[in-house]
Amino acid sequence: LRIAAGRAIPKHTHRGLEMTLVLDGAFSDEAGQYGSGDVCVADGKIEHQPIAGLAQDCLCLVVASSPIRLTGPLLRLLNPFLTR
Repeated sequence: LRIAAGRAIPKHTHRGLEMTLVLDGAFSDEAGQYGSGDVCVADGKIEHQPIAGLAQDCLCLVVASSPIRLTGPLLRLLNPFLTR
């Protein structure tokens, strides 16, 4: 996953477990701030919107056991297309 500097990905939650390893750059979300080498673990109890730091793009390796579930007012209409 690459998030452009200062940009956010859509607000979402998870249908399973999602583990995100920050390879380069940084991002923050409702749970905290993550830099190079940090791991963020999220599940269905967490709703978040990762935002890359302003200084540079954020590059992450993401492993998810299930598709995400978008929670924004318009983007949630895409959820039926995000299933396995």
